[in-house]
Amino acid sequence: MDLAIAPISLGDGPRVVDVLPIDGVLDGETFVIRNYESRYLTHIFHKYAGKFTPAIPRWALSRYGSSSRQCVVLDPFVGSGTSMVESLVDGHSAYGIDVDPLARLITRVKTNILPDKTRSHLLKTVLERLVGQTDGNWIPSIPTLAHWFSPKAIDELSRILAVVESFREDPGIYDFLTICFSSVVRRASNADNQTMKTYVSHTHQKQPEEAILLFERNLHCYLDRLNKLAMVCKPGGAVRVIDETDACSLNASWIQLNGEPVDLVVTSPPYIKSVDYIYNQMVELFWIGQRWGLETQPKQNAFKARYIGNERPSTESLNIYRNQQGRTHQTLDQLASKNARLASIAYRYFSKMQQHFRATSEVMKPGAHYILVVGESTLDGVLVPTPEILLECAESCGFQCTLRFAYEIRNKHMRFPRGGRGGQISHDYLLDMIWHG
Repeated sequence: MDLAIAPISLGDGPRVVDVLPIDGVLDGETFVIRNYESRYLTHIFHKYAGKFTPAIPRWALSRYGSSSRQCVVLDPFVGSGTSMVESLVDGHSAYGIDVDPLARLITRVKTNILPDKTRSHLLKTVLERLVGQTDGNWIPSIPTLAHWFSPKAIDELSRILAVVESFREDPGIYDFLTICFSSVVRRASNADNQTMKTYVSHTHQKQPEEAILLFERNLHCYLDRLNKLAMVCKPGGAVRVIDETDACSLNASWIQLNGEPVDLVVTSPPYIKSVDYIYNQMVELFWIGQRWGLETQPKQNAFKARYIGNERPSTESLNIYRNQQGRTHQTLDQLASKNARLASIAYRYFSKMQQHFRATSEVMKPGAHYILVVGESTLDGVLVPTPEILLECAESCGFQCTLRFAYEIRNKHMRFPRGGRGGQISHDYLLDMIWHG
């Protein structure tokens, strides 16, 4: 069997839709999703790099989720929990896995509907404590604090954090308030709000917003969104975010975690060298990273090695990639001729993803579908057809592709120029794969 697949052509023009059609999608088709709303319900919680549109899990759940029984849904690269929120709304049992601790916390908070009484009283209680909190009891112990934050921001953030910490004995409320707090840190800092990388611009100086006003506004908004989520969720739905494993080894602990066989996987894995999640979250982690031992840059830098798609090359010899077939071999060979280090980084990425596909197949039911969303990358001028190579990796683990299509990315958060060093990703590609068992 030839593992290489034909590339998805974008030349015939896209089909413009408000909602992705459940049936009648042509293989290789391209869409513009006009109703590209990604901020309803709790999807609005916290900025997070690389969010994908809720339209995809909605499409997958409508196509493969049963209306007569509760399905088991897995997102092994859960990010900020887009697929988990949609699964909860539809009343399914969903599991989320991610190496990023802030991602796991955001997902927990977005899918944990606090009790009615708590939601109705929490705003008043928190604001009363905030008025009485005249100073903070903790600030980050980093030497560059004044570079990232003004004295006013440090004072206000430390006061808010003291109020958040006063709820530590109630984990649900504590997590919720931590995310409300974390969601304002970037905007209250000196760091640019729009870019993927956390940096202070000297050419476009920023006027930081007032942290306490931001916190009060987000607290009110987030509680309102929880109320709306509570009203629309079908009964029986549940989300579990798993700390004890990762995307490459989830099979080893799935039974011990009482994980049921999976009916549907919906996920968007990291891209190669696209987003440095730790770097993107740096100022937030200065304030809340002590929860995971990530409150300083040296600790954050050491943690980066755990991410699939990071910039660390493979420890194996580059010669090993020559055992690959199809587009994998062609792309790595072309990349190695220009930049051996980047070829090694790409090889490590695809090796890890192949390991992930193998592990995931062991927890899926025969006939279950795996919906994967990913974009292409450009490394040192070499186009890396990531969707095609990932399909090769998945097919080597027993998956079969049943449908492929692309959609235009309309909400881009990486707005700074990159000088030809990669640029923006214009389309995401969806691979609909089946596991036969």
